[in-house]
Amino acid sequence: MVCACALTGAQAGAAGAAERMASVAVPAQPLNRALAELGRQAGVDILASSATVGDRRAPPLRGRLTPSEALARLLAGSGLAFERVEADVYVVRAGPAAPLEDASGPVALPELLVVGVRTQNVDQRRDPDDIQPYRVFERSTLRAAQAHSADDFLQTWLTSNGDSRQAIPRTARGVPPSRSNFAFRDPNAQAKTLVLVDGRRMPAIPNYERLTQADVGAIPLAAIGRIETLASSSGALYGLGAVNGVVNLVLDREYRGAEIAATAGLSKGGDGDYGRLDARLGHSTADGDTAVMIHYGQKRFNGVAYGDRVEISTPLDGAQMKAGQWYSRPPGNGITLFGVNGPFTVGGVSMSKTYIPADYDGSTPIEAVLIQNAEKSAPGLAPAHRDRLLSTDSRTDALLANVRQRLWPGAEAYLDYIYLAGRDTYPTAIGAFSTRLTPGQGAASMLAGSTPVELVAPVPFIIGTNDVRILSRRITAGLVFDLPGRWRGGVDYAVGDVRSTQVLSDRGYDGLSRPAVASGVSPADGRPAPNPFGDQARFLADLDRYQEAWAAADPYASSRLEDMSLRASGPVGRIGGRDLTLSLTAQQLWEGMPSFPTDPRNHLSMRSRSLFAELRAPLEGLVGVPGLELQAAARRQVGRARIFRGSPSAPVEKSADLYLLGLKAEPVAGLILRASYASGAQLPPADQLASTTSMSTSFVVDPKRNPNQPVYAEGWFRSVWGAPADLRPDQMRTFSAGAVLSSPLLPRTRLSVDYTRIEGHGLMVAVNRGYDAYILNEERYPGAVIRAPLTDADRARGYTGGRIIEVRDLSENSGSSLIESVDMVAEHDLDLAGGRLGLGAALTWQPTLSQDIPPDSGAYKRTPDGGSPKWRGAAGARWSTSRFAAAATIRYIDANLPTALPERTTVDLSLAWELPRAPGAAETELRLGVRNLLNRWSEDDPLKRRLEATVTARF
Repeated sequence: MVCACALTGAQAGAAGAAERMASVAVPAQPLNRALAELGRQAGVDILASSATVGDRRAPPLRGRLTPSEALARLLAGSGLAFERVEADVYVVRAGPAAPLEDASGPVALPELLVVGVRTQNVDQRRDPDDIQPYRVFERSTLRAAQAHSADDFLQTWLTSNGDSRQAIPRTARGVPPSRSNFAFRDPNAQAKTLVLVDGRRMPAIPNYERLTQADVGAIPLAAIGRIETLASSSGALYGLGAVNGVVNLVLDREYRGAEIAATAGLSKGGDGDYGRLDARLGHSTADGDTAVMIHYGQKRFNGVAYGDRVEISTPLDGAQMKAGQWYSRPPGNGITLFGVNGPFTVGGVSMSKTYIPADYDGSTPIEAVLIQNAEKSAPGLAPAHRDRLLSTDSRTDALLANVRQRLWPGAEAYLDYIYLAGRDTYPTAIGAFSTRLTPGQGAASMLAGSTPVELVAPVPFIIGTNDVRILSRRITAGLVFDLPGRWRGGVDYAVGDVRSTQVLSDRGYDGLSRPAVASGVSPADGRPAPNPFGDQARFLADLDRYQEAWAAADPYASSRLEDMSLRASGPVGRIGGRDLTLSLTAQQLWEGMPSFPTDPRNHLSMRSRSLFAELRAPLEGLVGVPGLELQAAARRQVGRARIFRGSPSAPVEKSADLYLLGLKAEPVAGLILRASYASGAQLPPADQLASTTSMSTSFVVDPKRNPNQPVYAEGWFRSVWGAPADLRPDQMRTFSAGAVLSSPLLPRTRLSVDYTRIEGHGLMVAVNRGYDAYILNEERYPGAVIRAPLTDADRARGYTGGRIIEVRDLSENSGSSLIESVDMVAEHDLDLAGGRLGLGAALTWQPTLSQDIPPDSGAYKRTPDGGSPKWRGAAGARWSTSRFAAAATIRYIDANLPTALPERTTVDLSLAWELPRAPGAAETELRLGVRNLLNRWSEDDPLKRRLEATVTARF
């Protein structure tokens, strides 16, 4: 059945989507085990508490059934009932005949500890109707999506994601180019958006002397069971780093059987082809005590060149090149001559520029060619720049493996392995070779005039290749077990690392190349002097002999992660017949870089310990407000960072206390009101936590000493740059309020509207004022200028301060920021023409994104609105039957004036159907899709319109 896996962009009403039939064989056994086994075989989540299930037993069950049919048979006569709360998620509850005290087990447990759910997610299962405004994308939506990866999917449907770049490998995406990027509310917020897999951190990517956002781009979308996102501060729940939001990829551990899927895609121009391969296998023993699953995924992209896209090559046409731009833009296809300080003369004709075409062979007098092309630059693109890649040649591989073993009733052990690898290769070409000619001398004997002439050749100043390889791994082992009082506990240990190799094979021109071209005289080593006014092919061949390999930095970098946690969760009381639940976690986290690419001797280490508690309390029974629920969380996190940069520095200790308080209520049926306050914090990058001391001086006059003598006349002083000892973590706080409407007049309809305000205060600013500013404004910056004691001789001369011995240009907690946004999500589905039509839409309006820093600071200042579009939206529709589905998705991004990006609208279409099959044969599904139907160009989507085909076989 295709409804759960057809290509789509719409988020239809999940609970109403058609169910997939599955062949199930469940032996007679205790009901809790039978529910777990049914969930495995049917590929769904069945949630039930120990108190609700009790010691009931289940009858044997066999046949090809939907999950609802199978649950109805298992629960027949048990006094229990079930509800399908969303696609592939069922909750077992006490039926009318069951005792009241069994009606509700503990709520809000970490998902890892819930009976009947085979997942390694250590966070609670978050809900879009929760107190905080989560966006949750379930398995059925993800499997139906026409996307390469999680960030590709969220580029469309998570409109609060400030990173609008398409998930196509490009150098602008960072290292590696095929990496994932999540930047909630702000396109520059990668460092403020926390990425989790199963509620745990992945090892960060090392980049020079910093650890950057973890890369999960290689994880296949088919391997993800659910994506939970929260675009607001959430430090109390997730720790340091979750200041603008968090994304949690919950991997799908439920699959049983075998599946293989292959996708091929091609752009309209016949280039930029790409492909995906996914294969997975899941198995569990007959008694359900042992479960094993393995998933392999691969993605490949072939790059698109600049010369193949007129939208990018036309603005770079060499005809638009001006004097002095040889380093900043590619040259045209020929030599261009520019008068530096005015016009020059050729054959009596005055001109400010001219060019020699690349096919000039010397058979025509050069003066005639220069006069003919007067006041023109060489047009087109130099070949090396034309072949440069807009998108890189890329391959990613992912291997996910999981083993879960029941040890004894109420205790299970698990082992989980994640292996992600990526490789991106692409040619590099920067600027153009250039030198200055003197009219009437050397090679420029036919030129006349008093101004130097700038020669720009049609070859890059730097040319080479870049080969980037990234390997990320994480292995997790854990144990979950029953505790007294209906509590559950767990302990786990995760270790991971990233290995990065970036090999730059760049070549440039040696120091003899420019004099040889300008003078026309061969160097002493015998190489010929390239003649720019003769045969152009010969000129380029001779010039190529002056190229040399440029030294590159150490290509190797690595990072390491260790995460150890102890968890316990359960009820601490009952209010109105419902559990008041407490979740507790103690965690120790270590991240480090054993060496820096810039200097293998340097390294950093960051260790933190935290205690976390989350309370969920149903208050309806106390105050009489329908549906009133309280969520409160607190985290105490203490960290220590050590950095070695040439010499060891003292350890830097920082701490943060983070809080969350929220309420929701349902005052009338179908209307949920919610509001919350949450705080977040973030440590500065480790390389900015240390300070550096050197010797310096100044040429300004010290206002407190001799007015006729600059500071340098009195010698050197110590200069200190970096972080002061009292530098605090960045502090963020989020206020959110919203409403969720689901009217009984429109069944299977949901509308949510949420306002979010994220305030940053005490943000770290590397002010970089310069030492002169502190010397001239000492009263304004107390403590920045350290002086020797004022001597009697100083007083006799009328000085008011001693000699300067130290000046401190240290970072400050003086920045602030503000983000305001409104998020709207609408979903509706209905029965139509023998199938089901699902409609979905999401819209974000973000009128405010500002950052304030001291006006006298030399720090980088953001554009007034932060360079983020104010409007982002998506809408989709899907019509499906048991064997066919058709879908359309529209994505809109507002114009972004500060970065000169126009508004963008893209349309995707897809069809999917299950092919007829013989009894016992594999289930085969075919999907066809068109992405970017309108063939819209943007630099981050160079493929433009492209066709996709996917074949999936299930066994």
